Amino acid sequence: MSEVQKGSNKFFVGQNENEPEAEIVFSQEQNKMVIQHTFVSGKLRGQGVGQELVDEAARHAREKDIKIDSQCPYAKEVLEKNEKYQDVLA
Repeated sequence: MSEVQKGSNKFFVGQNENEPEAEIVFSQEQNKMVIQHTFVSGKLRGQGVGQELVDEAARHAREKDIKIDSQCPYAKEVLEKNEKYQDVLA
């Protein structure tokens, strides 16, 4: 799969954080991570990259002992429909 990297308030795939091939953007408030946006370029769609980004956000939330609240419809659906994320849902 793709290598997910940590950026400034985002996890991304690609060589450049400012022009990612895929990204999940978030803000962090006290004990909560708010996912604002998920993007996967056409060349990476259908390869599970969006799922990888959500996985990385969940890993981050667990490491920081915070919960996730998603304003992004894609991430919200993935998080709510998969039991492995129930521990990080706000």
